[in-house]
Amino acid sequence: MELYQLTTFRTIAALGSFSQAAEVLGYAQSTVSDQIKNLETELQTSLFKRAGSKKVVLTPAGEALLKHAEKMSDIEQEIKVSLTQPGEAHGTLSMRIPETISIHYLPPLISHFKRQFPKVKLEMNNCSYFGLAEELKAGVIDLGFLIADSYDSPELVTETICPVPLLMVTHPSHAQAVASNEGMYELLDEPLILPSNDCSYVHTLEKILVEHKVKIPLVWHLNSLNAIIQSMVHGVGYSVLPEAAVKEEVNAGRLIVIPWTRRKITASLLMICQRNKWQPPVQQSFMQMIRDEFSTPLTG
Repeated sequence: MELYQLTTFRTIAALGSFSQAAEVLGYAQSTVSDQIKNLETELQTSLFKRAGSKKVVLTPAGEALLKHAEKMSDIEQEIKVSLTQPGEAHGTLSMRIPETISIHYLPPLISHFKRQFPKVKLEMNNCSYFGLAEELKAGVIDLGFLIADSYDSPELVTETICPVPLLMVTHPSHAQAVASNEGMYELLDEPLILPSNDCSYVHTLEKILVEHKVKIPLVWHLNSLNAIIQSMVHGVGYSVLPEAAVKEEVNAGRLIVIPWTRRKITASLLMICQRNKWQPPVQQSFMQMIRDEFSTPLTG
């Protein structure tokens, strides 16, 4: 039994798919299948059973192995940290984080992190609301961040870092339509433009729409915040985005705020990690940096 086999096993268990695990790990699917077949042969038991055409779930033996595999993964990480280049942190810290946060708030923190951990590789990708739990459980990422009201999973720990103010904005050509609190209803012929990745806070918007009994007929998804902002600057659509992302355009008069609701729209910045999993000192330090950086309320 090899550690790489257990890593493959844990990844399949988290994702429920041999093909997805192969993609995440950078293996051919045949390699993943062979690793699990060899592991099952050695243990003389089946570890997975099919749950549909492309999904698999753990057998009772697989459930038992998973607990041991997770412990061995923690031990492996502890050994690497304590014995490899002692006294100087190294390795990779991987996370998913909203584009708004990484652009507008993290550069000073990243600079501090680089000075403290010059040998550590930092990997940041856009947030992924629906796949986040699986990636954390599989060890694909170390940390996850979302802008959302909440994120519940019994296997994860979610920490609320701070409130994040949101704004509903559009092009100034729609100023007359949005002059009153009912102005939103005048924009229903325009597309509501949302980010493909940075959009966990869309659930906050959905709650407000339900409260006001508004059904949006046309929704677009674009691949970056800047693409959304520039589309609105050129007269197309409206959106709900973090205040920090649109403040410059609003102050310059290129976008206007839609005063649709009488209350401010806010979500929360959430920091998420796996429960009962050993955290390397580098990860612990980064998490504390986040707490310190966002100890005061966010402003645009």
